[in-house]
Amino acid sequence: MPELIRLQTPDFEFSVWANDISQRLRVYQNTMAHRASANDVQPSYELRFAPAAQLSNAIEPQGLVADGLDKSALDESDLAENDLVANGLAKHAELTLNSPLFFENTQYQFEWVFFSEVTHARLTHRSQNVNEAFRFAPEVKTARGVVPARLTGTINTGNDVGWLRLPLTFEHNGKTQTQHIAFEVLPTKMALHQDLPAMYQAIDKVYPLWRFSLVEKTEQDAATSQHRGHFPLMWLANFAALRARFEQGLKVICAAPHSRLQPTVANIKAVNLKGRLPHKLAEKVKQDFANGQYDKRYAVEKKQLSVDTPENRFIKMAVSKSKRQLAEFEQKLRQSNQAPERQRLSDSFLNELHSWQQPLQKVLGQSFLKEVGTYTGLSRESLVLQQKTGYSAVYRVWQELKFYLDVFGNQSSISMKSVAEIYEVWCFLCLKQILEQDLGFELVENSAKKLTQNDFFEYQLKDGMRGAFRFKRADGVTARLAHEPTFNKASQIRSYLVNQKPDIVLEVTLPKTANSGSDSSEEKQFIWLFDAKYRIEDVKTNLENEFIGKPTEKDLKYWESKTDIEKESLDFTIVDGVPDDAINQMHRYRDALIRLSEPRFSKLRLPESPSSKIEGQPAKKSRPVFGAFALYPGFFDQATTPNPYAAAIEEVGIGAFALLPSQNGPSQNEFSQTESTQTKSRYSGHQWLLEFLQAQIGTAPNAQTGQNNEAMYPVAGMAERLYVQEAARIPYYGMRQVLYPDLTMTVALGGQRGRDNGYFEQFEQGTALWYHLPQSTFLQKFKQHIAEEIRYLALAS
Repeated sequence: MPELIRLQTPDFEFSVWANDISQRLRVYQNTMAHRASANDVQPSYELRFAPAAQLSNAIEPQGLVADGLDKSALDESDLAENDLVANGLAKHAELTLNSPLFFENTQYQFEWVFFSEVTHARLTHRSQNVNEAFRFAPEVKTARGVVPARLTGTINTGNDVGWLRLPLTFEHNGKTQTQHIAFEVLPTKMALHQDLPAMYQAIDKVYPLWRFSLVEKTEQDAATSQHRGHFPLMWLANFAALRARFEQGLKVICAAPHSRLQPTVANIKAVNLKGRLPHKLAEKVKQDFANGQYDKRYAVEKKQLSVDTPENRFIKMAVSKSKRQLAEFEQKLRQSNQAPERQRLSDSFLNELHSWQQPLQKVLGQSFLKEVGTYTGLSRESLVLQQKTGYSAVYRVWQELKFYLDVFGNQSSISMKSVAEIYEVWCFLCLKQILEQDLGFELVENSAKKLTQNDFFEYQLKDGMRGAFRFKRADGVTARLAHEPTFNKASQIRSYLVNQKPDIVLEVTLPKTANSGSDSSEEKQFIWLFDAKYRIEDVKTNLENEFIGKPTEKDLKYWESKTDIEKESLDFTIVDGVPDDAINQMHRYRDALIRLSEPRFSKLRLPESPSSKIEGQPAKKSRPVFGAFALYPGFFDQATTPNPYAAAIEEVGIGAFALLPSQNGPSQNEFSQTESTQTKSRYSGHQWLLEFLQAQIGTAPNAQTGQNNEAMYPVAGMAERLYVQEAARIPYYGMRQVLYPDLTMTVALGGQRGRDNGYFEQFEQGTALWYHLPQSTFLQKFKQHIAEEIRYLALAS
């Protein structure tokens, strides 16, 4: 296992190992090269340290470190803006690398070797799984020498991308020290800062806050959010970032609480009255004494300093609510984390939540707050809250916690769901967008309201047909788009042995009047399945970009050894494809799902009623899936390049579509309101899928183009058009599949040129055995199976 990088500080030596990452680096560089035309910003690769680390040496065998760490050559002018100098060593908050080191789905080994005697060391990551992956070995003295203390562990990045933070805590000389090291885990199949933000934007429009997670390996900076409500995960992330400002402001307030002169009325006996009395009060006392009333009390108004001000009431309310929110958060998380199979959260994270409450509890125990009443709001703007030291800081933090301000910069970080989950839901919403914007469907039932919150305060989709989007088109065609529905033995479309759960199901239903089959009273339904696969494998194609197969190692090495110009002269290309098991899974889905329908009399045209059913007869079985396709993040210019799986899709209804956010302009907004046809001048990320769906179910009727447009079929012929496709006409060996048992071809009898009179006399006498027509008539316009289904011939002479 080669060493990637080794850093030395006065306290420890930090090393990272991994298996050969050259393959992932090559894929990443190819991905970024494809994006170069659409993204002029050069990516930077950094290690971040908090607090800033004193780096005395860096050993990087592959020349990966860009920042020089030569102590003798260290000059203050060479330091980065956020670097400091202490004890002759540069204190780096960031260390720039020449090349990326950390990628998704890669296993890394980390080791800290301590130079001094360290009694204990551990990671305090929020994820229990990350912490448990590390083991501390104390210093051991042997006959051969001293084996220093070390902390070692491995992390598989999986599909988690973003900043992975390793919060190291170690004890030395009775003191606890911390050193956080963070690095960015990059995806190899898409651009982290280009494709993912476009996906986030699309998901946030339909499923606000779904993408956030409480605890994952990595975190990302919180970007723009239009949500205005209470979401505990976002509140916690913001509180963690703003906590220092919040506590510092409270310290200033406790040291010098705001007070103001407020009038108070006290009933005092005459003997206790002091000082100069108002004229009216003096006359009143004098009159009462004359009447012999010596024990009477008099209302005296005085002004004294009081801390019971609206500003202090606000402070008490903000501290109380924050304390209560943290306490409830901790209680629910500890309760949810008790089950052994659900222990996602580390003890250090839960203890950190508890420690955040201590300063707030201390503030609530201040004597001056005991004199402060209940907050009832502010009757007018308060200059104290806006300008006074301490109060203004707390007031601004509270507003950010309350409203989740749009721009957080690098201040707050929050975990996201894995990029595989993000890609899957984005593909689901991309299909929704195609149905609405390109195929003319109108949303009639929205599943966005059906998000549920789990025990870890994370939003989850309501999967299955109950949480499906429902659409309707002007021509009466309806559609359902479902995420992860389960097909089992009890459903109408069932799997007899093993439950099947495809990622995306598109079900299209034609109106009864549009069916031209033998039973027009029965609705026709067509199903297409899609599985989002966040995986890519190299595939070999010919010069027309038609799929050939999986390349050999020799093919790959030969391809990589050529320049871009030399590759153009080769008789094959290497492009992005899906793994073999993804295609096999599509075959499994289509083969496993069977539709059960009630048997009915075929000759009678009866209305829908129980009497039209055949009692005691087994259900009629049919195969409902007209196509199953993998969706993968392959990069192609789909406006000019054919789909490598197009031939297989046409022949057998199995294949794959590359799907990535399009780059139609500077906004990089996949779901912006644009024309239905993709802009040819920029990269188109879903044109293959769009063209396929247009060919299958057409678009909305358009008075300007009419029905002569090939993409706009009459609804009455849609079912027939789907049934006669090559993929839908494959019978079992030895059997035939017939759509119309009495299919008749009407055709005019050809001219006499080149044929004798006997040929025509046989037709007139009814003894003709053959009718000749050009072979291209069926090979080009129709398929061979249609010619084989013809039973009758009607000739016009």
